[in-house]
Amino acid sequence: MLRSMTPILCTFLCLLSPLNRVLAAYYDTLPKGVRMAVLKQVRTGTIDSAFDRQQQEQSNFFRVNLDAGSLENYNELTQSIFEQVRSISEEAYNEFSLGEYEAQGSANVQVNGAGLAYGLSNRLTLYGTFPWYKAQVNLQIERTKMSNNQKVVESLNATGNGTEAQILKDLAAQIPDINGGVVQSVVTNGFNYKPLGNWQAQGMGDMEIGAIYRLTDWAYSGLAVSAGVVLPTGRQDDPDILQDFAFGDGQTDVFAEFGGGFTIPNTRWSFDSFARFTYQFSHNRVMRVPESRESPYSAESMIFEEKLGNMLDLTTSATFQFKRWFGVSGAFLHRSIGLAEYRSPNEFANEIRALETNRTEQVVRAGINFSTVPLYQSGDFFLPFAANISAQQIVSGTNTPKYSRFDVEFRFYF
Repeated sequence: MLRSMTPILCTFLCLLSPLNRVLAAYYDTLPKGVRMAVLKQVRTGTIDSAFDRQQQEQSNFFRVNLDAGSLENYNELTQSIFEQVRSISEEAYNEFSLGEYEAQGSANVQVNGAGLAYGLSNRLTLYGTFPWYKAQVNLQIERTKMSNNQKVVESLNATGNGTEAQILKDLAAQIPDINGGVVQSVVTNGFNYKPLGNWQAQGMGDMEIGAIYRLTDWAYSGLAVSAGVVLPTGRQDDPDILQDFAFGDGQTDVFAEFGGGFTIPNTRWSFDSFARFTYQFSHNRVMRVPESRESPYSAESMIFEEKLGNMLDLTTSATFQFKRWFGVSGAFLHRSIGLAEYRSPNEFANEIRALETNRTEQVVRAGINFSTVPLYQSGDFFLPFAANISAQQIVSGTNTPKYSRFDVEFRFYF
């Protein structure tokens, strides 16, 4: 579960959509001296799977094998037993297992966001966004493989080591029954993690501060550029809690964005598109030191210098206005994130940490949009505000959680 749950928020929850669309079209900006306040709530559906590097959907889980190495540290009794097993037969010690358990994980996320924008001029708008997260992870533990104790005994019998097999059998009979407490002890004593279980947390996410500049004054179309910084104000995940995940990616980002749109004259159709590039700076982070390519779990932690991969976001949308104040929209979003880089004295751990950190997503979104701004401008309504409701679904990707998301947003102009 750990590897697929870790990137949940920093990968896909851009929770306050870009504030470029402050009035109607992508390239619109606020008039000079006008302010805008944004309130937004985002909810995800249950997140219980992810797309792997072959774009195949896989469940989120944590697997623990109760072999001799992990059970040996359960308590003084098991330590004594397995020391004797190893002295009798190194092969039997290596083959011994009392089964395998999987902890199936699912997550739900809710984010309440606020944004402020100000028209510094008719072409230039400044803005900031501030998200607050609430997240919960639920775990269900089940046994996926049975003990091979009898098989090891039979293997020793077959080689003529009957006496050793009997001793091993007698020793194994002293091992406690396998239950949730044993699994927890392996996780906590064997790997030094905090106990498995349901987890929940809330806290600040990463703040975004930026500016939008409108390049053109064309009648039915326009272009705009944006730039800004994402500050690492979000809480970080605890490397000692397997079911934890971060509310931000831990380092400062800078971004630049370019886009535009057009309205087909004498129709109700408009189209917008933009591209956004984000550069992620490096930072120091305490992480577990992976012991193999197959598993990121280990008992040792150290400080890594982490440089997350740069991001490219592409969005294309279409809107149909039924009325001046009501429309529907659809969009396709693509995101790609390059490989991360890790630096530490442990070159092998650096290489393992970087595996499968590149990600892609393809998302479809549909929404309905209400706005009294045109009515306010024509004197037909006293209060300028907008409300947007949308739903989106990731349809494919690599190394990224599979999720659905629902947004409700209100914008007030004053």
